Amino acid sequence: MERGDTVVATYGYNDILEKPFQFLYDYGYRSQGGHVVYTHGESSMQDAHVFKEEQLRYATDEDKRELYWGH
Repeated sequence: MERGDTVVATYGYNDILEKPFQFLYDYGYRSQGGHVVYTHGESSMQDAHVFKEEQLRYATDEDKRELYWGH
């Protein structure tokens, strides 16, 4: 993954939809703790989140139409 790529982060569990939460993020970089992603259009640490590699994947065009941007 390269900086700025749109990725899908999957985590937790949504009891109503009976599946994990999934949101879109802008990819930042890999750190010792995991992969840093940003809220769309941001690049500050206050808008950053860290996920493990298995929680991230490249966003498809369908993902971009159906999923919301994380915040």
